Amino acid sequence: MRHLKIGGLAALLALSVAPVALAAPEPHLTVTLKPAPADGAGTVPFVDVTVEIPAVAAAAGAPLLRLPLVTNNVKSVAETLSNLAAADAGGPVELAAKDDADRPTRAYRHWTAARSVRGMLTVRYRAPITTLANPRGAAPPLELRTDGGGFSGATDTFLILPDTETAYGMAIRWDLSASGPGAAGVSSFGTGDVTSATALKPEELGATYVMGGTVHRYPDVPPKQGFFSVWQGDPPFDGRALMQWTEALYHHYLGYFKAVGTPPYGVFLRPNLVNAGGGVELNGSFIGTFDQKTDVKQFKFTLAHEMVHTFIGSLDAPQGLASSWFGEGLAVYYQNRLPLRAGMVTGDEFLKDLNTTAARYYTNILNTTPNSVIPERFWADTRVRVLPYDRGALYFALVDGEVRKASHGRRSLDDLVLAMLARRRHGQPMDHDAWVAVVSKELGERGKAELEAMLNGALVLPDDDTFGPCFTRTTAPLRRYQLGFDPEVLIEPKRVIHGLIPGSAAEKAGLRDGDEIVKPVPQDGIQADQQATLTLQIRRDGQIFPVTYLPRGETVEAYQWVRRPTAPASCK
Repeated sequence: MRHLKIGGLAALLALSVAPVALAAPEPHLTVTLKPAPADGAGTVPFVDVTVEIPAVAAAAGAPLLRLPLVTNNVKSVAETLSNLAAADAGGPVELAAKDDADRPTRAYRHWTAARSVRGMLTVRYRAPITTLANPRGAAPPLELRTDGGGFSGATDTFLILPDTETAYGMAIRWDLSASGPGAAGVSSFGTGDVTSATALKPEELGATYVMGGTVHRYPDVPPKQGFFSVWQGDPPFDGRALMQWTEALYHHYLGYFKAVGTPPYGVFLRPNLVNAGGGVELNGSFIGTFDQKTDVKQFKFTLAHEMVHTFIGSLDAPQGLASSWFGEGLAVYYQNRLPLRAGMVTGDEFLKDLNTTAARYYTNILNTTPNSVIPERFWADTRVRVLPYDRGALYFALVDGEVRKASHGRRSLDDLVLAMLARRRHGQPMDHDAWVAVVSKELGERGKAELEAMLNGALVLPDDDTFGPCFTRTTAPLRRYQLGFDPEVLIEPKRVIHGLIPGSAAEKAGLRDGDEIVKPVPQDGIQADQQATLTLQIRRDGQIFPVTYLPRGETVEAYQWVRRPTAPASCK
């Protein structure tokens, strides 16, 4: 997601370093970012933004500019930006704003002009940077955020772009004159002042990440191609050592996915107040998040997961959450499989990660939800939100096991994935129909039937020996995740509890219908941890107090994998 796993790395250059010389298409936008100086607490309060848009030809009242109000459940600066001014060759341009209806996925603020606009249009404004949690609850780490003297965010949340589907290149320029000595700036395109190598539509330009100010970086001298990383704040682990591990995994992926050359891959890391330990892939880079409780061993699987997205991407059609089972499922499947093959995690670490996915899936009371329902329910219920990840990964494990058996060990899921990637490299669609063709060619009608069954909500159960000779399938008594009240409460503008389940842990802890939850609530990670408690900050009768409980319901027998007693000596 790009998602949405529920963040980074990019190395930064000093201002004295020459810009990366990449051939850019015409026309291209020039975006200049000038962050304010950090205060004594390391907070960067705002960034001044200048956008230069060439060759504009818009009649009075015609679509001119836009910025998402909401993207992937994240509020942008559209309603809080200040000092907005625009001008073309004819002088100042007066702008009028109009908003789309609110929705979690994407809603825009549009600007039009009172007169016609021609030639170069220059737009200037100030974008505030937050230190608060996303008010809408669970969401990827996209909003402008500041910590430790640095700031970061996805351009989708703060960059005003043309209200068109025309593709542009984008040049990013950094003005760090107010940021102090040693400050640096980086984006998904690379370090320092850079220009995108290809033309991108405005929505794709919005999937660019930036980080600037006082930051940490690895390597010290960022390469023009290949791996680079940067992070703000102070993680509870050795950031440099973790990035060295990630760089080694990147080179392993280059070989496995048969990449052409060494494309840039940036990792951006920053603290997160909600759902720390997750992240999102954007434009060939990964944004990861941490807090002081982040387990570095588990975080490695997050890094491995998001890097898979860079090499595989998503299906060409259908786009969006309807096909997230493919991209997210493969990312979860490979996030532990490839590091294990490379000798970069132990068998026990592999097993723990596999069983986390299996436990969440097999205890999920909504695990038979059809795939067609996922787009509309994705943000409303964490139990639906995790299905593309968990169900998709186990489906691909099932396919892998069946391909290995059908070919007597000569072929595997790897061959099918590489066949899909070869289609894309040769200009052929890598879409749903292509996967149907690939899996059917390998497994016949059974391949197509199993795919359709999975998409219709049938329970996915890989064979006992799917994960090789070291591991075998068993069951364990595990408890279902149960929030204890209507989950849509958590995405409503005012989180007032309703639908409290009688006898639930939430009720026993003292929650009542009518209580207001005053802070965003992380769930995705908690849902995966049988022992994780949930703490809600509640307002009742004018008083604010915490309520903590274990959000679990009935116990069920859930499939897990364990070491095989007769495993070969090579299993470690």
